Amino acid sequence: MGRSLLLGSLIGCILLIAATVRSDVAAPPALEPTAIDEPITGTPAQNAPGDEVIVKDPFAPYDPGPADSLWKYEDLTSDEQAYVDRNRDPKGWDQINDAFAKATAERAKLAAAEAAQHQLATANLPAVGVVP
Repeated sequence: MGRSLLLGSLIGCILLIAATVRSDVAAPPALEPTAIDEPITGTPAQNAPGDEVIVKDPFAPYDPGPADSLWKYEDLTSDEQAYVDRNRDPKGWDQINDAFAKATAERAKLAAAEAAQHQLATANLPAVGVVP
């Protein structure tokens, strides 16, 4: 009888402690930390005027400058004018453009296959000695 009373008391204490201790109750909010001024010697660092970084749109063409600084056809030598005249005619450009389009499409397929290999983690299998 003494043991069952002791065991019952022990279980009652454990249940009482478990009932009063709850982990789902939020802790009281902590105080927000406040920033303090960091002591420095001298004056704080400042960017020099003109050191600002301007990000250029990668698809926007560069500004060639004022119109009077641009080359005109008349400013070219006769050899340069002949080269310009020879390349002004768009004959043969379709062959070049078609070849570029074909090469680009083939490279896109290779890039897609390589990306899939990386996603599936099979890109380095031949180097390890495993054949996929």
